This record gives sequence, structure tokens and C-alpha cells, in this order.
Amino acid sequence: MNYSTLLFIFTSTFLITSLEAQVYPADFSQVRVANDISNPTVMAFANDGRIFVAQQGGALRVIKNGTLLATPFITLAVNSIGERGLIGIALDPDFATNHFIYLYYTVSDGSHNRLSRFTANGDVVVANSESIVLELDPLSTASNHNGGALAFGPDGKLFVAVGENAKGTNSQDLNTYLGKILRINKDGSLPAGNPFTDGSEQKKRIWAYGLRNPYTISFQPGTGKFFVNDVGQNTWEEVNDATTGGKNFGWPSAEGMSTNPNYANPVYYYGRGTGDGVGCAITGGTFFNPATTNYPASYIGKYFIMDYCNKWINSFDPGVANPARAAFATAVSGGGVSISTGPDGNLYYLSRDASGGSVFKIVYNPIAVAPTITQQPANISVSQGETATFNVSASGSAPLTYQWKKNNVNINGATSAAYSITNVQAAAAGNYKVTITNSAGSVTSNEVALSVIANKAPGASITSPATTYLYIAGTSISFAGTGTDTEDGELPASAFSWQIDFHHDIHKHDQPAITGVKSGTFTVPVEGEVASNVWYRFILTVTDSKGAKAKDSLDVFPKKSTLSFATLPAGLQLTLDGQPITTPKSVVSVQGVKREIGIVTPQVVNGIDYQFSSWSQGGDASQTISTPSADIIYTANFQPVIVGLDEQVLSGIDLYPNPVREDYFYMTVVATEDQDTFMSLADPLMRNTKKMNVSLKKGNNNVPVYVGDLSTGMYAVSLKMNGQSLSKRIVILK
Repeated sequence: MNYSTLLFIFTSTFLITSLEAQVYPADFSQVRVANDISNPTVMAFANDGRIFVAQQGGALRVIKNGTLLATPFITLAVNSIGERGLIGIALDPDFATNHFIYLYYTVSDGSHNRLSRFTANGDVVVANSESIVLELDPLSTASNHNGGALAFGPDGKLFVAVGENAKGTNSQDLNTYLGKILRINKDGSLPAGNPFTDGSEQKKRIWAYGLRNPYTISFQPGTGKFFVNDVGQNTWEEVNDATTGGKNFGWPSAEGMSTNPNYANPVYYYGRGTGDGVGCAITGGTFFNPATTNYPASYIGKYFIMDYCNKWINSFDPGVANPARAAFATAVSGGGVSISTGPDGNLYYLSRDASGGSVFKIVYNPIAVAPTITQQPANISVSQGETATFNVSASGSAPLTYQWKKNNVNINGATSAAYSITNVQAAAAGNYKVTITNSAGSVTSNEVALSVIANKAPGASITSPATTYLYIAGTSISFAGTGTDTEDGELPASAFSWQIDFHHDIHKHDQPAITGVKSGTFTVPVEGEVASNVWYRFILTVTDSKGAKAKDSLDVFPKKSTLSFATLPAGLQLTLDGQPITTPKSVVSVQGVKREIGIVTPQVVNGIDYQFSSWSQGGDASQTISTPSADIIYTANFQPVIVGLDEQVLSGIDLYPNPVREDYFYMTVVATEDQDTFMSLADPLMRNTKKMNVSLKKGNNNVPVYVGDLSTGMYAVSLKMNGQSLSKRIVILK
């Protein structure tokens, strides 16, 4: 997508689209929130309702109480040729207290894109507060495919979408940021838990790769599911699931669905054309999981996407495989470049058109329904200096207005579903309630009490392990912490409680609490979960003598190694933890974790039967390995099965009776010399195996073989003789 091209599209289609009416489902409509925003690229919401809108030319604008403020938050010197400029925004998860905002922009000389952090002072930036977080790789002369999307994940890490700068090979190169999703700490440093732990600095920051122009990204509240909307080239627009790190989405070799097992296919994709459901550029995507909304329940949990060219909004269910699209809106105003779920429970979209960019809100106005409280506020008891927050949830026809009261007196400015008091003092104690109103009526919540304890909260700090510590399964993690309190001094061990939770992907497994100790050890098990996207969260809670609590937490991630599996000849199957895999195959595994590897035998490839011979590391066909401290390759050696050569002296092996229904069968074999060797029997999955030593004399041999201890099935009988493995099948029937 090229913004100069977009501007031409805006101009050439404006007279047509201005005559078209937006088509929404019954009782839905759009409301313009603000306009005259020159060349907008992206928007982001603050929890207080403000909307930050980036302009490609470098200005960051603020919409407050429905008004576009005249003074920009900041105006950056940028290179805005093509798709360059100010193209990414993210507010810090703690924006309400630290006032940090992150911006992705092209530096003025056009040499590269930059990610920087700025500090807000109300509606404007603090002068000279820029802190460079990450300098991205040099750009070519191509000005397109910059990506730019920013979002904080549920783990507090910053995810950065970077385009491949119109060079497809960048997407597969793990030594460049281009064509990737990055995962970094807030300061740009390397976080624990990324899929690539060695190599270049670029590689270690990569979360996903094989992307063309990941223009927008979105996390689902609650589940942490992470979708990347990748603008396609000629055929398909993609929504990719990047919840799990390390995925390769295949660009430039794959666009849309692929049969290559090394590539992750999109969860949803659509093609080119005219009309609803097809288009040219997926410029927006958002999970619709607001805290409260008056939209019909059928829309909650859906993933909404928009296409720039055909001006439609569709949705699909992100929780099902091969989801079908559902039409939502057509002929929306302008060319949509961003769609978001607002904190008020409405969808918003940002458009660019010849008359100036606009922010639109999509509202649902059925027959007016009076508000109903779905979750009442609760009583709160806090120590002086802490923060107290009352919350209420309500349903009803929008818009809902809120008015909090203390001791029946309206609180100035307390007009949101949540009301927070920072640095609570004794005077804040009292009774609180909230009245919620809309056009159909009002409702008042239960009255709840805020109690203020004349006591300063304690402090908690985890001192061990270090933040850089990485664990190995089978070893012990030493943990320790401190707890101090203004009134009580150093807190005793009895005030300490440790929670150690095991996290796997987006869910956790709670561990029993450890209480009454300031320090201890935790041994990491070597068996159980074999996935590599795991970690432990240590949570220390200290409680002072008056019941005030403080917490500190630390995530401890594992050391990992890559297990690579191969076969000779190549392309045969093995099993890993009981599941079949086709080689070559590599998996990332937590060091020290036990894995079960096995073989599938016999196998037929190109009409040739192959039987397992040996592992490169030795050992039985099926064995348990401990993930080593370095990357390793396990190679399974196979040999062709010699069958049907009974008349030839080379093999000279026969089995009778076959099938065998008794406890013995006989193996006749012609040996060219006296020799001591061995024979083996194995079923195809190596579940039943048997070995025995055999002494052969030169000439004809008739060897009895006991099989009374083997179950019914087909077995491969193998005999080592003269450096060769001679094999034949036998069927045992009991």
C-alpha cells in the first residue's frame, strides 16, 4: 500500500462515495467524532477517553471530549514520502501514572524507522523527553511496507510490527528486523521468553517472521490471543495468529494458504476483487471484547476487520477453525486505515479522504433501554498513600453517563465507570455510590464504604533470582525477598507468602503457596509439559501488622535448546512424545526436560521398505532423552528391507511356518562361515521387541525361535550376518 496512491484514490472516488450511504445492521449507525485530521495513519485510546491520532506528517493530535485540540501533542520532524512518516502509537499500560507514550516514525533523512518513548504532561509532551527505544534497520530507497503497528501484550512487553521494505527476502532473514514482529522490553532491551535466544541482536528480538506489511495488530483481552493483519501483494490478505512466538508466515514464498509445513497458515484470509468480503488491503483488525457495551451479545468476542479499497467491515469468530466471515458494514466513509474497540464499548474507525481525515464511532441505538447495573461497586479498605478504585459495570442504551457521589454529594469529574483516588488520605473515608443515566432512565448503585487505615503500606522486593536468571529443568531455583514497613520495620518471615505459578502460553497452573519463609528453593520438574513457551511467575506478598499488603513479582524463563531430527535416508517419519513427525524437523525444548523419541518401522518410500537400524547417539529404538544444554541433531538410520530373495545365497533366509500359530517358528539360513551374531523381532511401532544371540555354522542352519511371549501381529525379523541386515516379515497368530 502506498499513501501517495491512496491520496489519488481518495480524490478520484470522493464524488462517488460521498453519494453512497453507509449500510449497517439494523439500529447501528456511525457518528463522526472529529474531522479535518490531515493524512491520519493510526489512533490509540487512553483509558480516560482521549483519542491520540497520528498524522503522517509528524503531528500527534489529541481528541478530548469529542473535540480535536488545536495544539498537537507533539510535532516530529519525519520523512513522510510514500508510506513513511509517523505511523505507530502505543500508550504504556501504566500511562495513567507514568504518562509514557511510544511512537514509531521515519527519521527526517529517511534512513530508517525509529521507535521512541515520550512523556506526556496533560495533552502535550514534556519538552525534550524523547528516549530512543529502538533504531530499526536501514531502509532502501523503497518508501513502502514500513508496518508500524505497536501494541503491549498481556505480559507487558511491547510488540512492534515492521514491514519488509518491499524486499521479500528480508522477511526470511533473521538478521534484520524487516518483515517481522518484534517483542521487546519497554526500554528496547531483550526480554526473556523470545523464541530465538542466540545469534544477532535482531534475531533475539524477533517474535514472528515471514511477513510482508503487518500494518495493524491486536491482542484479545482476557485470552491474550494475538492477531497480525498482513497486507498482501497480488492474491490474499491475511489475518495471522502470532500468539505463539517463532512462527514463520511464509512470505515471500507463501501468500494465503500453503502446504509447506514450515509455514504457519493464516486463520483467515480473503482475496482480491470488488464487493463485500474481498478487496485489496486489510488495514484494520480488532477483537471486540469491551468491558461493557450495549452492542448485541452476538458481537462480543468477534474479530472485526476492514478493507481500505472496498470500504467494508466484516467480522469472524476467532475461536473456531476455518471461520466464516459475517458482513457488518459496507460503503463506510473514506478509506479506513484503522479500526479499534473504544473503552466506551463502541467500535471506532479512522479514515482518510480528500476532505480531511476523520474518526468515526459506530453506535448501536435500539429502542431505548434504561441502564441496569451488572456489577455493583465493592467496599474498599486501604492504607494511607495507596490507591482506591471503585468500579461499576452496567448495560443499557448508549450513551451511559456516570456520576459518582461521596456522602450523597457529586464528585467533580468522577464521570466514568471507574473512579480512582490516588494517595488516599484520612479525609477520603466515606460512603460512595454512582448514578448511571441514559435517555430512558437512571439507576443508582449500592452505597459502599471507603475505609482508610492510618498506616503506610509495606514494601516488597524479590531479591533472588536475578531478573536475568534462566532455569533448567531438574535444577532448583533459589528465591528470596525482603519486606519492610514504616511502622513495623523489617517484616518477619511470618509476614511472607510466595506464590509460584507455572505459565504455559496464555494460561497458568497454580502452585501451592509457600508461607512463613523469606527464602527457599523450588525444584523444576523434568517431566510434564514439553512446550517451550513456558515460564514461572514468582509472586511475593508481604503483610504488615495492620493487614496492609504489598506485592512484587518476577517472571523466570527457561534456557532452551533446539532439537533437530533427521533420518537416513531423509524424509522418513519418527515420533516425538508419541506424536508422528516427518523429518527433517526441529523443535525448541526447555533444557533438562525429558522427551520421548521413537521410530516408525517399517516404512515404505518410493516402493522401498525401510527398517530402523540405529540412532546416531545409540540406544534403543524408543528412548527417553533429556534436552541438552546445546542444540543437537538426532539422526535415525534406516536400511532397506530385503524380502523375496529366498532362493539367493546372498540372503539365504526363510521362516516357517508363516503365519505361526504356536510358540515357535524356525529360521533357516545359509552361512558362508562360522559366526556369532544376533537376530531381532519388532512390530511396526517398536512396541513389542525381542533380541536373541545366534551361533551360526558354515552351511545350512535351522534356528528355533521362541515367540510365545509376543502378541498377535506382524513382525520384522532381522538377522545380522556378514555385515548386512537380512530381514523378512512374519505374522504371529495366537
